[in-house]
Amino acid sequence: MSNDDFPLSPDCWADAAAFYQAYLKAEDFLSRVPAKSRGVNVDRSLYDLTRHLYAQKSEPEALFRAKLGASETLAAVWLSKVRTLAEWFSAAQPVPVFQGLFVDDLRGLIKLSADPSRITQVASYLVERGIIVIYEPHIPGMKVDGAVFKLASGNPVIGMSLRYPRLDYFWFTLMHELSHVVLHGDLLSTPIIDDMDAENTDLIELQADKLATDSLIPRGEWRSCPAKYSLAERDVLDFAAKLGIAPQIVAGRLRREFRRHDLFSELVNRINIRETLFGSV
Repeated sequence: MSNDDFPLSPDCWADAAAFYQAYLKAEDFLSRVPAKSRGVNVDRSLYDLTRHLYAQKSEPEALFRAKLGASETLAAVWLSKVRTLAEWFSAAQPVPVFQGLFVDDLRGLIKLSADPSRITQVASYLVERGIIVIYEPHIPGMKVDGAVFKLASGNPVIGMSLRYPRLDYFWFTLMHELSHVVLHGDLLSTPIIDDMDAENTDLIELQADKLATDSLIPRGEWRSCPAKYSLAERDVLDFAAKLGIAPQIVAGRLRREFRRHDLFSELVNRINIRETLFGSV
């Protein structure tokens, strides 16, 4: 196969040579992905991945900001699915023009967490602001929790893999990706993808972590949180009720800060996000 196998008309959306190079790169990616992870329709996966890589042709080597090692190929396939679903969503219904996202918008969104059943309203809340949310299940072996990028229309897309089905992980990942939209909108022509288990040293990741953390629980409130000193579930529940947020968010922050993943295990695993969103785990 050669460039001549892509006979595109002069007014086509794609440049034949660049599209062919994207195709070759997509073929290489897929050749390194386990067969069971390529999808039922391999040709469709190859096409979706080719279009995704072509969309990044201005920065072909900057597809990933995170260092994902062996999971990079899986992440490429997953991200291409997210892009395709976002384009289908945008084509199927009118999406408002994106006019910016602000810190107060994040603080308004987090109030939905107090009632776990309202998590199904998150995508609607954000699409009203021109932001498309795609829940695309993770591929086994892939170390990606979320991603954010902009479509050609300028609409941001948030991809969520739901790798961990815990409520605290869902909200931190979502707020982290939205923090990129608030802080780093000019960088989103290239996808930013995130592994929340990784140690962040990149400045933009540290900035997004900080805004996400402060949006979930304001700094002033956190300083006086009784549960920091007692590690008592009752204090977690009371503090969350005071702020009007899910107690799992408070418990998750304590687990991260104390590096104690044995804390509040029953509480943080009480709600399964995949079950809430899809009716299955």
